[in-house]
Amino acid sequence: MFGIVNSMSYICGMKNQLPYCKTSEAIKGYSESSIAKNETNDCVVKSIASGFEIDYDRAHQIVKEQFNRKDKKGTFGFIPKMNSMSESRERIGRKCFQIMGKKSIYGYSYSLSYNTIVKGEIVKRQMTVGTFIKKHPKGTFIVCVKSHAFTIKDGVVIGNKEDAIQKRKIIQSAWKVGS
Repeated sequence: MFGIVNSMSYICGMKNQLPYCKTSEAIKGYSESSIAKNETNDCVVKSIASGFEIDYDRAHQIVKEQFNRKDKKGTFGFIPKMNSMSESRERIGRKCFQIMGKKSIYGYSYSLSYNTIVKGEIVKRQMTVGTFIKKHPKGTFIVCVKSHAFTIKDGVVIGNKEDAIQKRKIIQSAWKVGS
């Protein structure tokens, strides 16, 4: 797992933060990549690299070709494209992945909402990053929150430091990465 367990970084001074691993420790070839040094808005590239265990430059190429990402720009249409690829059982690298959640009645999105009991009433809640990790402590997942993507691997956040702090961010979409 690229040294995640042995060199896991925790954010000091923050109560109840999630385990976090630096991108440079979790992604093959990230520190040596000249492409990575010149990139911005590359959270999808990083999540693909860490989630599918491929090096950064290969992930950059895949996201450019498969998702039509322009250098130094965000990856627009990532969620529908990932859903489409998952439904047609495409692979990234050598790994398959599956959409998580229930298909909406409109048929183009998936919901990770769940029911819970609050003061004796059943309430529907949106899945947050913190709840997601509690419900899925093992496995590798690519997750999207508003305008951002990152990886959760065996309960460890791989992305920006803020991703491990902001446990209440609502997850818009998630995919479980298999072998």
